[in-house]
Amino acid sequence: MTFDDGPHPKHTDRVLKTLSDRQINATFFIIGENALAFPEIVYRIAAAGHRIGNHSYSHHDLTKLSAKEIESQIMKTEKLIALYLGKEKLLRPPYGAHNSLVEKVSKELGYQLYFWNVDTLDWKESHRPDGWVSHGLAQFNGRDNTIVLNHDIHESTADHLDLFISEILALGPTRFEIVAGG
Repeated sequence: MTFDDGPHPKHTDRVLKTLSDRQINATFFIIGENALAFPEIVYRIAAAGHRIGNHSYSHHDLTKLSAKEIESQIMKTEKLIALYLGKEKLLRPPYGAHNSLVEKVSKELGYQLYFWNVDTLDWKESHRPDGWVSHGLAQFNGRDNTIVLNHDIHESTADHLDLFISEILALGPTRFEIVAGG
């Protein structure tokens, strides 16, 4: 399970509580601007045993930037979350948008790009308050391994995360893991 775009001053702590109650560790892809605003929440994410990855500084589509601008987006965030990145640094480009330049710059900076194969659409107004739960579950069919994209900045995600986890567990034997490496 992964969470993008945080941390958020209210919703991230609620997501962390649900994950703690369920004894699940996840991976959080942090936006630098939010890390700068809420460093104590970034610390709590890491202290709870969750993995932290880089999600750029200001959530720009990296494919529309120059190499220097891509590097700046990544490195400004890295300066804020460096203590938590681990040995294998992960980058999830905003919107999953990447091209050969994004891949090249990321690799030169020592990052592995990391994506998802289940998008709950919890970010989409039409899937709120809880439609994202069934939308996400429908994508589990026929998959042995899933990497789930959620966003810890949305109230509806915090409100319905426990339900989503319950529904996942009802599908059968399940093991939640953080992204390998680090």
